[in-house]
Amino acid sequence: MKKIGLGLDYNNICKDYNTVYLDRDNDDPQTVACMKKVLKWLDIFLSEMVEEFEYSIYRMNHKPALKLSEIVSKRFLFYSLEKELTAQTFILEKANIHYNNLAEWEADSKESILIQNDEAGEGEGIYFYVTENSKIHAWLLDKLKDLSLDEIPFSEA
Repeated sequence: MKKIGLGLDYNNICKDYNTVYLDRDNDDPQTVACMKKVLKWLDIFLSEMVEEFEYSIYRMNHKPALKLSEIVSKRFLFYSLEKELTAQTFILEKANIHYNNLAEWEADSKESILIQNDEAGEGEGIYFYVTENSKIHAWLLDKLKDLSLDEIPFSEA
């Protein structure tokens, strides 16, 4: 049950912005348009995923299910020069299982997906962690086959 990560850089979705990263406080028209494009793309993509796998969205150790807008938000996805980026983790699964830490999620054999924002804190992409060779892994690879993905090992840190 090896967990594996797929990193999706936002430049797969939009390249027409004037900064190194998409800054959610930047009001440059090209940057704003690019962020809107990324938000729309992720909203459609994650909606399809939630529907296909009948997932609900949860935070690591909180009970209530969340709306998709918690993930598809500027605050989660994009860096802010003034506020930086708050590292966040979401788990999409059929039933909420309370995990105290990432190691517990990694050890769980139930099919789910863990989504994190840019670990480096620069807001350049989003990361999907799944069990290698699972149905959700195959679905991700198929849906994202035309994009450039970074395969990354899962880390509890």
